[in-house]
Amino acid sequence: MNLRLNIFICFIALCNLAIAQEDEVVIQVSGLVVTGDSLTPLPYATVYRSRDSRGTMTDGNGFFSLPALKGDTIQFSSTGYITRLAVIDDGGNRNRVSLVQAMSRDTVMIADAYIYPWPSRERFRQEFIALGLENNEMTLGNQAVDPFDLYDRLIVVGMDGQATSTEALRQMSLEMHYGGVPPTNILNPIAWARFIQAIKNGDLKRN
Repeated sequence: MNLRLNIFICFIALCNLAIAQEDEVVIQVSGLVVTGDSLTPLPYATVYRSRDSRGTMTDGNGFFSLPALKGDTIQFSSTGYITRLAVIDDGGNRNRVSLVQAMSRDTVMIADAYIYPWPSRERFRQEFIALGLENNEMTLGNQAVDPFDLYDRLIVVGMDGQATSTEALRQMSLEMHYGGVPPTNILNPIAWARFIQAIKNGDLKRN
């Protein structure tokens, strides 16, 4: 009796294994991630499987490719955009799926900011006199806004949050696609032009 029961249990296990192997069909998912408003390719967006949190990034042209199983959920995310999900149902005869995923911009709501005037006219007069503005200038606006000072401030500030994120993702994409070694500029005409100009200017001379 125990032998028959063990044989029956082994038979059920083999049937379940065969069914699981039939369901786990590897599907190659490829496609393009674009912005929803202008359909512009979205570079360096994250594309991964929700099942195991493994995936890839889009290249500079918004293209991606990764393997998945039937029934997997693919998650698309990028800084400043709403996360999107896509379920892989069937890969057809060739087990391939092509997707064009549009991403909508994410609107962030911040708290209200209230701007209050000076508490009194006398306090405003004191603060205005403390500025030390001279009367012989053309206008008060020219004294308050110096274009060279604005340029220096922009250099110090640098890139904003979205530009910094895009640059970091670009560096990560280069390391991933080139095996951690960045590509050389030996065939870059702009780099050669700068090199020749540096030679003419004498920037490469030894001290």
